[in-house]
Amino acid sequence: MAADGNTAALCAPVDRVRGRAPAHDVPPRELVLNGRFLTRPGTGVDRVAAELARALAARPDIRLTMALPREALGERSGQLLGPAISRGPLRGHAWEQISLPGLAGGRWCLNLCNTGPLFGVRQVVMLHDAHVATVPGSYSRAFRALYLSLQPRLSRRAAIVLTVSDHSRHSLEATGLVPRGKARVVPNGADHMDRIVADHSVLDRHGLRPRGYFLAVGSAAAYKNIAMIASVADARGAAALPLVTTGGAMPRVFGASPHSGGHRHLGRVTDPELKALYANALALLFPSLAEGFGLPPLEAMSCGTPVIATTAGAVPEVCGGAALHADPSRPSDWRQAMDRIETDADLRRDLRARGRARAAGFTWTRAADRLLAAIAEAEANGA
Repeated sequence: MAADGNTAALCAPVDRVRGRAPAHDVPPRELVLNGRFLTRPGTGVDRVAAELARALAARPDIRLTMALPREALGERSGQLLGPAISRGPLRGHAWEQISLPGLAGGRWCLNLCNTGPLFGVRQVVMLHDAHVATVPGSYSRAFRALYLSLQPRLSRRAAIVLTVSDHSRHSLEATGLVPRGKARVVPNGADHMDRIVADHSVLDRHGLRPRGYFLAVGSAAAYKNIAMIASVADARGAAALPLVTTGGAMPRVFGASPHSGGHRHLGRVTDPELKALYANALALLFPSLAEGFGLPPLEAMSCGTPVIATTAGAVPEVCGGAALHADPSRPSDWRQAMDRIETDADLRRDLRARGRARAAGFTWTRAADRLLAAIAEAEANGA
């Protein structure tokens, strides 16, 4: 990855790992996936782990096994892959530190969700961002203490450290979470949206009409900046198009009234519902104060939806000129951008075309290729 953060490099192809289809005398490469993420409600980080796992499992030269805490065995694990292994009664971080190394054995262990075991395993660790250091107010004191203690030691000891953008690589290095020069960039894909069948009935259930709302996808974390964009929607008045938000409960953002003024909060939605909401929105609004990657803009672009995106974090790098950008600290900029999108049909057509082209460059197959290239490089250097 170019050190200057050239946006074109994010979705540039890499040479495929030699031997995509294994020769008859070469066994498949054995990988073990840390499946602890299957024990919690899904997040964007968990999406990355699941989609990378899916892309790896589809390859004939890879044999991927999922290592799972006992509470993850069952329906969710079966959605993704074939073989799964588990051991012992431990849960959470204790399982990850104590049980997982024994399950991995001598195989490469893929830890794709910011944490992993400190000892006893040959591993790949993916750290998605440096938010615990750069936006600490978005996390509890206990969470910050854990990550600020664990991640620097983990990144020093892991054979391979991956991250998802040049911005994240620079931030992880600048904050001391990763040694300088160690992290390799593996951008997310967006083509998981292609296999999802949209559930357009979600519009009727919530009284929405096609192109009749703006959409924001986020969480209650302060850096997602949902409160700011909700206030902009309210200030535009009842006659303007409403803002629809999705994600977990946001009492700190909306209080006791998730439907008021110019916005309505739908809570968690399914993938088919989310695709329909993307496809029918006038535009996606993505106002984050910090992002290590920012997957929702690419998901929206892949659905042909214009995007108004933050100027912060990795988002300009990811969007690559295919979005309209606004400063997340200036609500007036967002109001002006929303007005432009609402009144300028030519701008919407241009953003739809550029967005589809941009999103098409980000695939999970390409991400898997980059991960495997990092493993091959590490092995060539004696790992």
